[in-house]
Amino acid sequence: MKKLILFTLAILVFFSCKKEEGNDPLPTISDVPEIELVSINSTSINQFDDLLFTIKYTDGDGDLGESDADVKSIFVKDNRDATIIHEFHLQPLAPSNEDITLQGKLKINLETVILLNQSNTIENATFSIYIKDRAGNKSNTVTTSNVRITK
Repeated sequence: MKKLILFTLAILVFFSCKKEEGNDPLPTISDVPEIELVSINSTSINQFDDLLFTIKYTDGDGDLGESDADVKSIFVKDNRDATIIHEFHLQPLAPSNEDITLQGKLKINLETVILLNQSNTIENATFSIYIKDRAGNKSNTVTTSNVRITK
């Protein structure tokens, strides 16, 4: 009888033990920013309309954005012509002396999208987006789906 009780207790102890969650170290987040395209306001626009992109960002050391408004941190390339790169200022998202992980979303408004060849009535375009941090680290590049631009 004692053996049965000890055996039952041993089984209960074995099955009641489980690893505590939350004690594992958090995964390391890279100091190089990473972005993801969340949305684009439309995939069919009229010439001279705006496009609004929403991207999600993560940066392990919090050095996104510049206090100098002349320094650009967000880049949107019009893939119809590789020389067309729209540059945008990003204000600092954390104090410059802080080393913190940043995550969030940014909205990028590309104003007045035009047809590159004005004799066309329709053009299809894609746009590639990347960001740079204060250390000069370039994020991955995300590319939109086709956007139809109509005259």
